Amino acid sequence: MDAELVPLLELASDLRTEATVLLSHVGLQSRQALAAILRAMNSYYSNKIEGQHTYPADLEDALHRHFSADAEIHTRQILALAHMEVEKEFEIRARTVMWEHMFRTEWICAMHAALYTRLGQDNLAILDQKGRRRGHLQPGSLRRHAVKVGDHIAPDSKLLPDLLTHFHDRYGKVQYREVSKIIVAGASLHRLSWIHPFEDGNGRISRLQNHVLLSQLGLSEGLWSPMRGLARNQQAYYGALHQADLPRRNATDGRGELSSKGLADFIRFWLDTCLDQVRFMGQLLSLPEMETRYISLALLFVHDFGREPVLHHRSALRPELLGRALYRLFRLGQMERGEFKAALDTSDRTASRLVSRLLEQRLLVSEGRLGVLQPGFPLASFRYLFPGLWPEAESLQMQPASGK
Repeated sequence: MDAELVPLLELASDLRTEATVLLSHVGLQSRQALAAILRAMNSYYSNKIEGQHTYPADLEDALHRHFSADAEIHTRQILALAHMEVEKEFEIRARTVMWEHMFRTEWICAMHAALYTRLGQDNLAILDQKGRRRGHLQPGSLRRHAVKVGDHIAPDSKLLPDLLTHFHDRYGKVQYREVSKIIVAGASLHRLSWIHPFEDGNGRISRLQNHVLLSQLGLSEGLWSPMRGLARNQQAYYGALHQADLPRRNATDGRGELSSKGLADFIRFWLDTCLDQVRFMGQLLSLPEMETRYISLALLFVHDFGREPVLHHRSALRPELLGRALYRLFRLGQMERGEFKAALDTSDRTASRLVSRLLEQRLLVSEGRLGVLQPGFPLASFRYLFPGLWPEAESLQMQPASGK
């Protein structure tokens, strides 16, 4: 793979540079708030790859602990929430461990256990490709049976301990430079999928592991993930995985059992996907455009999204000032209430009522009645603030203001 390494290093360097620029656009608290809701999008897209996605409206209901009476929808809601919780848990855990620890068998098994234990015993049936039950999943346990997924025949289960030890030694123990670790993250996404260590859930765990590696490298901070790009280009994703599954083609195609060129092509596809996601988010979060979107959102908000004005004396409130205040909050990450209200240039009573309505709509969040204000991102706001980021969620409507 040495002949393929230079262009991959260049792409990885570009990814690191552009990710650093992206993160500089958004205040820390705004990044954290946006990352929290983008976990919902990540779970949606990762589960969609598996053919088990939850509609955004059902997902938002689940976020507020409103579950469907339909058993299948309820199960998918639980799965989506579990994905989000595990993503957050392992992002936090990754901050306190060494790089090599995240390639250990116990780390990977712990991630699988954390995800599937949350589903409950009633939701752990393993089905074959025709929907027939073929077993019961044991969270965190390595598989004991032969598995075939599509054209991929997974390695013999007896080889799993040795394969996972090699996975750790190859990608965790070697002292890679920071930019090389990005390439390792891409390579490990395929190799862990190929090893197929569990009876079920291997794709989800491989993508979660990949996401957490990028987080540990400080490249994403929750603002982007390959999961969205992989789901939106699923056929190419599966095709690249398949090519990397192929055996070594000739004496120059690497030294191992699998094709070195196939792996290099997969890493290139993955890097291109990552760069595409970073650049897309960079365009979305471009500062002048974000300010314009916030001003437009403020105008719609003041008129209650085409229903009635939020405040009867709307002439006393200038929507452009509200939009700029919301944009400034987005950039800073948090503001004192008094500072935010002063930016509206209206009476204290009107400003207080407006802040209350913004909190009701979750466009603002605060830990208490007098706490500092932080930006909120309800899923229904994506169509206004982040158009095209999650098209499937753009049908959601902002709720009417209460108290009419």
